[in-house]
Amino acid sequence: MKEVRVKKKLINTVFFLTLLATAVTPCMSQENPIKWDALSSGEKQILAPLQDKWPQLSPAKQKRLIQGAKSWNLLTIEQKKSFKQKLQAWKQKTSDEKKQIRKQFGIFQNLPDTKKQSLRNTFEEFKRLPELKQSSLLAKYH
Repeated sequence: MKEVRVKKKLINTVFFLTLLATAVTPCMSQENPIKWDALSSGEKQILAPLQDKWPQLSPAKQKRLIQGAKSWNLLTIEQKKSFKQKLQAWKQKTSDEKKQIRKQFGIFQNLPDTKKQSLRNTFEEFKRLPELKQSSLLAKYH
């Protein structure tokens, strides 16, 4: 049963990373750095751990972080809690597990959009199944 939970967490993590990658797209154009003082108070609060490093970050990275802070502020308390749990689960993974997840993510990113959407739909259907059925499918295919 513990192995099933680990596999479910792995599936959830891959799905989370997929969503994260599709939501945050790097900007390729040359931009001017964004000054720390130009950030809103909410953005500063979320990005505070990066304040000292802020001037050294590329403008594209600054922009992505600001967008992430804005997105974070739009999340419900439950969504934030879920995100923090997934982040904690990621931190607890071994380097081999992380490599495997990154490899799977790379494969997913290179799939045609129609195949990606098909996999997302299948995953949503899987999540709606009763836990016992999920467990039996994971055991059967892993």
